[in-house]
Amino acid sequence: MSWMAHLLARGRERYGDRTALIERDRRLTYRELDRSTDSLATALQARGVGHGDRVVVMSHNRIEVLETYFALGKIGAVAVPVHYGHVADEVARVVENCGAQMLIGERNLLPPAGAGRQVLAFDSDEYREATTCAPRGARVAVSDEDPLFILHTSATTGPPKGVVVPHRSLQAMSVAYLADVQPADDCVFLHCGPLSHGAVVIPLAHMAAGATVILTRMFSPPDCLATIRRSGVTHLFAVPEMIRFLLRAGMPIRGRLPSLREIVYAAAPMPRQLLLEAHAEFGCGFRQVYGITEGGGPIATLSPADHDYTPGTTSGPAAVGRSLLGVTIRSFRADGTEPDPGSVGELWVRTPARMLGYWAKPDETAEILRDGWLRTGDLGTVDDRGYVHLTGRAKDVIVRGGQKIFPAEIETVLLGHPAVQEACVVGIPDEDWGEVPLAYVTVAGEEPALVPALRDRLRERLARYKRPVDVLVRADLPRTPIGKIDRRELRRLAAEGQPAKENANR
Repeated sequence: MSWMAHLLARGRERYGDRTALIERDRRLTYRELDRSTDSLATALQARGVGHGDRVVVMSHNRIEVLETYFALGKIGAVAVPVHYGHVADEVARVVENCGAQMLIGERNLLPPAGAGRQVLAFDSDEYREATTCAPRGARVAVSDEDPLFILHTSATTGPPKGVVVPHRSLQAMSVAYLADVQPADDCVFLHCGPLSHGAVVIPLAHMAAGATVILTRMFSPPDCLATIRRSGVTHLFAVPEMIRFLLRAGMPIRGRLPSLREIVYAAAPMPRQLLLEAHAEFGCGFRQVYGITEGGGPIATLSPADHDYTPGTTSGPAAVGRSLLGVTIRSFRADGTEPDPGSVGELWVRTPARMLGYWAKPDETAEILRDGWLRTGDLGTVDDRGYVHLTGRAKDVIVRGGQKIFPAEIETVLLGHPAVQEACVVGIPDEDWGEVPLAYVTVAGEEPALVPALRDRLRERLARYKRPVDVLVRADLPRTPIGKIDRRELRRLAAEGQPAKENANR
């Protein structure tokens, strides 16, 4: 029996009529969810989806997304989530890259079927029939090492990479995470992150403990606060920028959310002032999750007791947590040797939840997986009490509201315009989103209408969250002594306001 099948079978036996999922005015108990996913699994098999087949899932957050993940897991098929904000070109690349057998999701988001691929829309009679048909009940042999998800994440160079997550990964992570978190039996978990992201494993882990999970189709601060109050939410998952938006929603918070015990945040650093303000308003504990999709999601947590809510500044890089049960995190030099105590190195992790590898990319897999270790790409230290401290990122990843943006993907789109000679994208601070991308280009000749054309090009080819806040034209780009574009200098120029002068007349 697969982990996904086991999770629901256990939920049906132990919790039965307890509510498993809530979305708007819809509810499913653990018993109902187990049955509907048995039915959907049967219907998918009847449509030719079998063990090892890849199925792209594209939708806003809704019950049907998790129904589909469970159904695919029960028959050994592989879910390939795609963010609802992706444009047609991005979806097509994912579909081709993984060789998808079928596409499932919201009708207005799904591209037309092609190359023999089937399409099943959540908002259709066919889907409703698929979740209510008579389950065949045949068991499918699913190994712990069989893929469960392919979670696509852009590489710093080249096309997107698919992180192949096996059933074993979700099982190991869930057990380890719950050993630290230990949610009470009455846990009501509100998930504000996208179900297409690696953070999907966090609500699934809580379901392994019998929690009630509430989904929001899109994040709305007023709706989120109203849901916490109305539904007695005990645990909230949000990235720091969402917490900032909640505080700015103009609605009373302090003393109004007595059920809320813990806010779980991840995907981006929590500014200290934001933490202090949020703690004063919400009056609950905060838990930081440090994770990596290639490592199965969470690899360390900083408990509410380990947070310092005392006003004032802290010295040195703040801790992001201690490793989960069964997880080892250490820092290494580039040559694979351990640095002196307290010295910064690249953080490597050894975890039973690690990925199988990158889909169809053996060289990239070999680069990140080393003798049982997984290279995170993050720089930091691990102190003698096991606390992990981050000091930076080894790669120039931009984190906008918890979503990772890789400069090379944007630069490739810009360089596709014939007038663009060079392109460089850097992250700049933003009060609301933490970081946002800013693009610099050099061009051939005079192109007075170039910037509007490039904005249109970016709009057509990239999801909204990936688009630069501006495209700035320069005569040349600063370079390091060895001839590379100096990203650090561009960030400095942006901080000093020089980009606006450079682009004033274009």
